[in-house]
Amino acid sequence: MTQTTDYLLIGGGLYGAATAFNLARLGASNVTLLERGSLCSGGTAKSCAIVRTHYSIPENMAHAVESLKIFANFAEVVGGDAGFRRTGYLILGPEAHREPMLKVFAEQNRFGVDTRVVEAEEARELHPLLQLDDVEVIGYDTLTGYCDPYLTTTSYANRARDLGVDVRTDTPVTTLTKSGSHYRVETPSATFETPNLILAAGPHTNRLLSSLGVKLPYEISRHQVITLRIGEPYRPDWPIVKDLTSEDKLYFRPDSGGVVLIGTGDHGDPLDDPDTLTDAVDPEHITRIGERMTQRMPAFAEAEYVNGWTGPYDIPPDWNPMVGPVPSYNGLHVAVGFSGHGFKLAPTVGEALAQTVLGQAPRISIEAYRLSRFNEGQALHGAYGIGSIS
Repeated sequence: MTQTTDYLLIGGGLYGAATAFNLARLGASNVTLLERGSLCSGGTAKSCAIVRTHYSIPENMAHAVESLKIFANFAEVVGGDAGFRRTGYLILGPEAHREPMLKVFAEQNRFGVDTRVVEAEEARELHPLLQLDDVEVIGYDTLTGYCDPYLTTTSYANRARDLGVDVRTDTPVTTLTKSGSHYRVETPSATFETPNLILAAGPHTNRLLSSLGVKLPYEISRHQVITLRIGEPYRPDWPIVKDLTSEDKLYFRPDSGGVVLIGTGDHGDPLDDPDTLTDAVDPEHITRIGERMTQRMPAFAEAEYVNGWTGPYDIPPDWNPMVGPVPSYNGLHVAVGFSGHGFKLAPTVGEALAQTVLGQAPRISIEAYRLSRFNEGQALHGAYGIGSIS
């Protein structure tokens, strides 16, 4: 059976769901979303879902600031629950980061974000477990928090359904071809034809595009996340911490059950096939992160390992998203390459992509994320160098 749909999205993570919702909200009809498993079963499910605005690249900051407003008012703006909890955010850095941090803060203040440099005494009042003797500059953002990735994604998908989007789970794409002005997408249950195809499939994007002769410039890596518990509850109102002084560029936040969730901002381990990824965490990683956490918070010297998992990053050369039309392929759009910091940008990038697909001017531009920027010598580089805080 062949079905024709005006707009077809592949990928049931946060970007697929947010873009589908915005397409329907903006008036598109006959929209279909295909997810090969269940909603939020890929990279989004592994996200630590931190919602911050600390970016040095203006486009990232603009999207992060406006997306934060949506996360904080999710029930009113989208509908449903994103599980947003505001904690604040401490950024620990070496002296070399003072000047770029102050520049970022000045720009954030212009956007209405409450950020400033604080002294170690104030930081310890906010988070009494921190050891800060080796930290030379500390930034504080009062508005940052975190969400629940599953609640956020399914809320977007449910609202998309309410607006008429046909959301199909357990529908993997087996073949993708182009015939004239339409794209033909085959699945085990049906074949779809559409003039407008949007891929929000994360690290699987190049595999899907290979039959069209398209290969985007990103590499895939494996990242590990763990949770630890100490003898006292890790309070849910303690700030999220980003430790730019650590080799692994650690970040950690409160999680349910009185534990702390810990990730890293490094490149991760090379990964050829995301389908081979398992949730097994390397024992040496647990040991190393435990040592790093003990250096930063001595109370973690006897911490108990609770849980761990892995997730994929799709990383372009500049660690920044590739969003928008694929050159020379009319009607083909992608959202890929978020390098571990896509969650916090999703509400407005999903909106802007939907507006672009519909031929509307985006409320917040995604021009800087165009796929052609690398050939044009316009890669995006932040004040802190390559990485997910750029």
